[in-house]
Amino acid sequence: MLLNSYKITRTLPCLADPEKIRVIAEVSGEIYEAFPYLNAVLKGCIYNHPALTLTIKKEGKLFTLHAHHITLAKIEDEKEAEEILIWLKDLINETYEKQDQIEPNYSMAAELKALDIFRLLPGTNCKKCGEPTCLAFAVKLVGREIEIGKCISLFSDEFKGKRNILLDLLHAAGYEVPGAYLESKEV
Repeated sequence: MLLNSYKITRTLPCLADPEKIRVIAEVSGEIYEAFPYLNAVLKGCIYNHPALTLTIKKEGKLFTLHAHHITLAKIEDEKEAEEILIWLKDLINETYEKQDQIEPNYSMAAELKALDIFRLLPGTNCKKCGEPTCLAFAVKLVGREIEIGKCISLFSDEFKGKRNILLDLLHAAGYEVPGAYLESKEV
């Protein structure tokens, strides 16, 4: 077992969302040995091998694993933080125990930027997705707070070229692109 225990040492206001909290938890021992294996099995991680950090984006939240601590951002409360830390502990230990079955990935995935996505959206600001502008939609998409399928206009014949490029880009960056949308690229 690589990670035996953790202890929440600080709870602070979240820098990204002032209505949420940021939690820092110290971990028993060093957990960085699991990072290249986690980077191989999880999609959309941001791995920085020289800095020994791995950032996981999940459901609009950010979890950054460091050699000796874990930082959670955009968290509702300490109860949610505990649930996430238990999940991370299990994930780290299970992945590390299976390391002989996993090809480690030391590469650093390029992080998608909202403007890169915005350029591939229809640019109509139609609001059908529930967002006021296409740029607002792109920001939420990068933060994994909204799914690409909410952009109804993108899936019209008019935007087929942009759609194909954007779906490929999202898929390559580890974003969840439902199979139906990948198949719709062919249309």
